[in-house]
Amino acid sequence: MSNVLIRWSDLLVLGLGLATLVAIGCLCAGRGKTAEGYFLADRSMPGWALGFSMMATIVSSMSFLALPAFAFEHNWRHFPGGFSYLAAMPVALLLFIPMYRRTGVSSAYEYLERRFGPWARFYAAACFVLFQIFRMGIVLYMVCLCLQTFVGGELPILMTVFGTLVATYTTVGGLQAVIWTDVVQGIVLMIGGVVCLPILVSQLPGGVNQLFRVATADDKFSWGSTDFDLTQMTVWAVVLSKLVIYLQILGTDQTSVQRYCAAKSDRDARGAVLLGGFLTVPIWTYFLFLGTALYAFYQVLPDQTVAGLKPDQIFPYFIATRLPAGMAGFVVFGLLAAAMSTLDSSINAAAATVTTDFYGRLWSKDRSPEHYAMVGRLLSLFFGLVMIATALGIHASRSSAAVEDLQTMMLSILGGGLLSLFLLGFLTRRVDSRAACIATILTVLSVMTWLLLETPMGRRALPGLSSLLPDKFWVGVFANLLLFAVGYGVSLLLGNRPPKGQLGFTVWSVVEPRIERENGT
Repeated sequence: MSNVLIRWSDLLVLGLGLATLVAIGCLCAGRGKTAEGYFLADRSMPGWALGFSMMATIVSSMSFLALPAFAFEHNWRHFPGGFSYLAAMPVALLLFIPMYRRTGVSSAYEYLERRFGPWARFYAAACFVLFQIFRMGIVLYMVCLCLQTFVGGELPILMTVFGTLVATYTTVGGLQAVIWTDVVQGIVLMIGGVVCLPILVSQLPGGVNQLFRVATADDKFSWGSTDFDLTQMTVWAVVLSKLVIYLQILGTDQTSVQRYCAAKSDRDARGAVLLGGFLTVPIWTYFLFLGTALYAFYQVLPDQTVAGLKPDQIFPYFIATRLPAGMAGFVVFGLLAAAMSTLDSSINAAAATVTTDFYGRLWSKDRSPEHYAMVGRLLSLFFGLVMIATALGIHASRSSAAVEDLQTMMLSILGGGLLSLFLLGFLTRRVDSRAACIATILTVLSVMTWLLLETPMGRRALPGLSSLLPDKFWVGVFANLLLFAVGYGVSLLLGNRPPKGQLGFTVWSVVEPRIERENGT
């Protein structure tokens, strides 16, 4: 679509919004002079701000664009999976937050080294950074594809300009800038999405009743197959794979662990998880419904232009053509804000991981906090450039898979049983470094073999075995079950136990807190 749809009043609103975010980043620049200030906001953030930040980071433009696009094109297959987040929250409250704050680590992967040794730290940190690079690229690609609908122009140029903007305020302001801009972005995201549905319904001749009639007749509210068939992407595959992903995000993802450690008290850390979760699930549900509503709308009021659009461009097209001037600009800002909140968090967390888990651990120990803050800024800039390069690569060869499906599958694959590696550390006293390492290697090899058998070459070489494999959505579930079972089983066979110092990092041991709690003890 080459025609420019945005109006001058929309551009003005959009420009003011983006300028506000850059200004917040600049205001936070002086508060991140040390590594702890730059990456953990001096452990002083209130829970409500962290909750908005967690919501904005997790929701992202994947909800603003990919969920409506999926519901428009398919159905509500991802709806049950969203509630898996609520099931993961109690584990975060009762296990993850106490463990990370009790041990006083600045990185999720620092914990793994204390429990299992350096190999665990480097493996987990590398998996995290690789996934963040993929995620940043696909989010930037998606949001700029939408932006092109409004302002026209070449997609590579839009990705470069928008990516540079995000990288700039993230590099300058550190985690404080990320969190406070996320608060603004989260509020704008919610308001921007909410205003669209009433306008859509008001333009339907039959209103809400007609919307439900059309959508129900075409089975748009379906959750997909409920059969117990491992070879298909059933409801059970979505629910269980999402549960593993959300546990992984809340328990092993540096973007979440940063926020636990940045909270000024245990109560604020718990409040952040609760607020983030109870905001996130309704937002996911709302955007799925919005996609279904868009389907009904264009069935009742056909538009030739819509027939030529990709599913992820239909919601932006509706915004540009059906919303009043000015309001459309605000909603577009909400869309951009949704992407920015994910991108800035990923840039900062990836930079923190490389600085803490690789640079500070391997190459430059015992330098000043100011030195590590400077390295963090340089790495933030570097990951901003990598983000742009990845988005350009995705643009050059985009997969035909639905974006939400692709993101879910990639997180499951790159996780490689990572959740269970942490759970072995948290929950068991007998699993030592050797047992955990054997389990991790076996799991990674199993996942690689699985994926190889899914390729055309694998299907030709071993067609019988390939036909028996479960759907790739099950990769994360089976990988984590395998790693935990093998790790514990090997520890029983070897009969070894971890060194006494490592046992202080399990839930069964009492570790003296290194982060001051709200009661001051």
